Amino acid sequence: MNMGAHNAGFITYVAIFTMSFLLLIAFMGLRIGQISESNAVDELHLEEAHYAAQSGAHWFVGYCKAGNTWDFQGKLIVADNEDVEITIEADSSSDSPRHVISYGKLKHHEIVSRVHMYVTVDKDNNMHVIKVKPY
Repeated sequence: MNMGAHNAGFITYVAIFTMSFLLLIAFMGLRIGQISESNAVDELHLEEAHYAAQSGAHWFVGYCKAGNTWDFQGKLIVADNEDVEITIEADSSSDSPRHVISYGKLKHHEIVSRVHMYVTVDKDNNMHVIKVKPY
C-alpha cells in the first residue's frame, strides 16, 4: 500500500473540511451583515418619523404663538403628501393643561412617532404650549 496516496486523501479531506468551515463562517458573516443593515434602515425610518412629529410640534408652537385658536376637536393637518402625514390631535380628556400630540406617520413603512405637548388656554382664548415631551 502506498502511504503517499493515503496522506493525499487525508489532506483532501482536511482541505474540504477547512473550506466548508470557511464557507460557513462567510455565510454567517453575510447574514449578520444583512441583519445589521435591516436594523439600521429600521432605525433611520424611525428617526424620519420622529423628525416629522417634531416638525409638527414646532409648527404647533408657532401656531399658538401667532394667536391662533383651536377647539381641540378633530385634528389639525400640518402636512399630508404621498410619503408622510403630520397631524396634531388632542387627547379626549379635558384636563388642564390639555394634552396634545403631534403625530409623524411614514405612509410607506407604517411607522408612527409622537411628540407630546401640554397646552393652556388663557381668558382671551390664547393657547400657550407650556411643555413638550419629545418621546
